[in-house]
Amino acid sequence: MSSPNVDGTPEISFLISNKGKRLLVINGFVYQQNKSTAKVNYWVCEEKLCNAGVHLTSNDLFLKYTQNAHTHLPKPERLVIRKMMTKVKTRVDRETTAIGQIYTEELVKANLSRTALAIAPTAREANHGLNVLRRRTTPVLPTSVDFNIPSRYQKTTDGERYLLADRIQPGGEKVEKRLIIFSTDEQLRLLFTSPHIMMDGTFDSCPPYFEQVFSIHGIKNKQSFVCVFAVLCGRSTVIYKELISVLHQHARRLDLQFRPTNITTDFEPALIKTVADEFPNAHHIGCYFHYTKSVYRQIQQLGLVTVYHDDEDARSSARKLMALPLIPLNQIERGFREISNNAPDSIRQLIDYFNRYWMTKVKWALWNVSDVDVRTNNIVEGWNHRFNRLVAKYHPNVWHFFDCLRKEEVVVRQKILKMMTGAKKNINRKDIIFQQRVDSLASDFNQNKINLGDYLQGLSVLIGAK
Repeated sequence: MSSPNVDGTPEISFLISNKGKRLLVINGFVYQQNKSTAKVNYWVCEEKLCNAGVHLTSNDLFLKYTQNAHTHLPKPERLVIRKMMTKVKTRVDRETTAIGQIYTEELVKANLSRTALAIAPTAREANHGLNVLRRRTTPVLPTSVDFNIPSRYQKTTDGERYLLADRIQPGGEKVEKRLIIFSTDEQLRLLFTSPHIMMDGTFDSCPPYFEQVFSIHGIKNKQSFVCVFAVLCGRSTVIYKELISVLHQHARRLDLQFRPTNITTDFEPALIKTVADEFPNAHHIGCYFHYTKSVYRQIQQLGLVTVYHDDEDARSSARKLMALPLIPLNQIERGFREISNNAPDSIRQLIDYFNRYWMTKVKWALWNVSDVDVRTNNIVEGWNHRFNRLVAKYHPNVWHFFDCLRKEEVVVRQKILKMMTGAKKNINRKDIIFQQRVDSLASDFNQNKINLGDYLQGLSVLIGAK
């Protein structure tokens, strides 16, 4: 039985019936609403032969019991199961998580007694009714990018506007391209006042009929905040410029300017051109994490993985290539020559690739990070990894994806509030030590304590240990 409140009135709670109606619970007994007036709601016991009743105010405050007593005992096991099922139904209605997963999670949380566990429905037994509820509350899955976004997905969980823009590009009689952008005004203000921003795309969590999920992060007080989500149908300069154009429009609406000082991205050509055209005065830095990943991917494509693993000289030379962005820009050419002259013949193909691509086709200033405070998109990659775990599916349906975006907005909102109240980010000790050693080697080189070869060798060892 529930304990009474301090004022002596009984504790009141509610369940949801199979038909979606409210049921009143007091002292282990369940009541259904009989009738109501402007000021009073009348509830009667759900047992057909029991005339016990309760009167509540129109805003669910207890008034009194009726004179009739219950003609039966309460059923605590049944009640605890119904409370559990109410939680299951609420989640099925509000989430796109698999029904079986929701049921199992709530069954575990309920910690039922042996008797209650024995009479509780199995996931399979409960599945039909829950599927009916899910179908009633979830829109039909789209079969193209041409669909309407229900109002629930256009707003945050607390009812604020979340859908920022929905741009459609028709092709003949049907929609072929679409750009959907999500961001709150709070996120936009943080983005527009961040001197350093990062942009990145992820593909595993992208819903069908779109090509990528593109996120823009603001760096403030040495912390990263995801400020914009965009679902894109391609990776062209036209699409990226349209996204930036929308953000400029909203910056003006908020009496702000979208003029970051530093921008970090990967090395995608269309994105590089977009940044150059839209932010000509910004310092554009290529992501060091993507750079090292690209070099190692080339090792794989050239069939040099075994050589890399088994030959220490080959591995050291490859790591020196990965370390090259960490030395001063004016030392890049000399540094590459040092690596090339001393590399074993077994990785000559890798050296030739590096010379042909990174030394010739990509501006050195784009991949050199020797003078940048935030040297990597690792924080964005870390966010991508966490968001993919939240989505928990490859190419989820669009409603599940939108639901996850709404959940992520709550996390971002909390993170912003914590920053505003003075909370500091915990920096990984391993990253601190790595940065200290990189800075120490740079200092030794600048003071002529070590030569360029020793500098590259030291950096390559650090990269191997990271």
